[in-house]
Amino acid sequence: MEKPKILVFTTAYHPFIGGAEIAIREITRRLKDRFNFYIITSRFNRHLPRREVLPEGTVIRIGLGTRFDKSLLPFACTKLSLVQNAAVLGVDISQGSIAAAIFKIFHPKTPFIFNIQFGESEKRLRRGRGGIISLMFRFILSRADYVTAISTYLLDLARRYGYGGPGEVIPNGVDAVAYKTDRPPGTYRSYRIITTSRLVQKNGIDILIRAIAEVRKTIPDAECWIIGDGPERKNYESSIKNQGLENNIKIFGAVPHEKIPEYLHQADIFVRPSRSEGMGNSFVEALAAGLPIIGTPVGGITDIIEDNKTGLFAKTDDPQNLAEKIVRLLKDQELSLRIVRAGQKMVGERFSWDKIAETYNLLFQAKLGTYFKLSLEQQRPLRLLVATPLYPPEIGGPALYAKNLGEEFKKAGQDIYISSFGGFLRYPSIVRHLLYFGALLRRVVKSDVIFALDYTSVGFPAALASFLFRKPLVIRVEGDFLWESFVEPT
Repeated sequence: MEKPKILVFTTAYHPFIGGAEIAIREITRRLKDRFNFYIITSRFNRHLPRREVLPEGTVIRIGLGTRFDKSLLPFACTKLSLVQNAAVLGVDISQGSIAAAIFKIFHPKTPFIFNIQFGESEKRLRRGRGGIISLMFRFILSRADYVTAISTYLLDLARRYGYGGPGEVIPNGVDAVAYKTDRPPGTYRSYRIITTSRLVQKNGIDILIRAIAEVRKTIPDAECWIIGDGPERKNYESSIKNQGLENNIKIFGAVPHEKIPEYLHQADIFVRPSRSEGMGNSFVEALAAGLPIIGTPVGGITDIIEDNKTGLFAKTDDPQNLAEKIVRLLKDQELSLRIVRAGQKMVGERFSWDKIAETYNLLFQAKLGTYFKLSLEQQRPLRLLVATPLYPPEIGGPALYAKNLGEEFKKAGQDIYISSFGGFLRYPSIVRHLLYFGALLRRVVKSDVIFALDYTSVGFPAALASFLFRKPLVIRVEGDFLWESFVEPT
């Protein structure tokens, strides 16, 4: 029999490699004998073939070979027809997963798994691109049949944005063999701190630079290697020069991922004082390379660092506190040894690509129909969104009906959300309808069923929201209005 198909939608892929792309490659190469993988991505470069067969599967590149191709991805995906005996995997909060969600609209019976790898701050999620990122996140969640997230923080984030379906945490992993070193854990060759980070504001490299200035007061020979590149590089280079740290800090720029272990093996401790983090795979790689780690208690880092056991926590945006933690690790090799041993044990148990790939294998099989059962913990009350023209203290039959209906459903143990058009009547005609539709959309993603109490002012926007977010819709047609419409003279 033909192997089942997995359609992987990702904004970027080979040769454009980042954390999400590495995860796709590692998982698909381990499961290629069980599934036929089709990786649908942006082309970005006109020299890249539109279709290419790699060891992990077939890569289908969408676009003309420009940086705008990612904007075409959500629309071009509708032409794909690889849906028989298939499941869809959308990776990251990006155009790739938007494409997967749109694909789901056209192929509603195809299971859609949404993998969340977002590493930016929640502020960026809420306000990015004028709120479009937040809206698209809700849209993707509304189409997903199952959600996987690389950290507990990100799965909780999906819940807070209205996702009520099944999901689980499946972290990214590390190739422990590639990072293995013969160097005994906890032994130092120098006072060398290292970070592998994109040079962006969220990773807090500015805080690390200021902390090294403090560390130098206690350990003059301390040095810091910064592996990575990004838009903040010139600012960091200026800061290093202004503080006279040229002999203590070196920025290497971008380094191929396969070369990272060579740099880690020459360092003594790993530090990244992040302001936000989806997971922080660099911390796992550092532990696999035999380095103790220091991070901040934000985002997914809390899944990796248990303070004083698998790493040390430093306060966010506090260079003095970070410097104290760095000095502590550089001077206490017994503590470093304990952290490395506990950390490497954790890496083997939780971050092995073989184990992660097997988890996805079971998930793909489940969603393709081999088996799938919801646990008792995933059962919950029905969430009903009542779209009503009026609601108390406004006066009228629909207002009283909506109020009584809500009370009865609450007595039955269900969750009720009310979205009243009456609160927008003070605005001009077109404006009030647009504002109400926006308010309705924000509540639709948290609901299981929409119940509209008329077919005009709230019925039409409810029908549109039902179509966009794949929610069942019930419309109540009021007799009085129909009677008046047909018997009164025009």
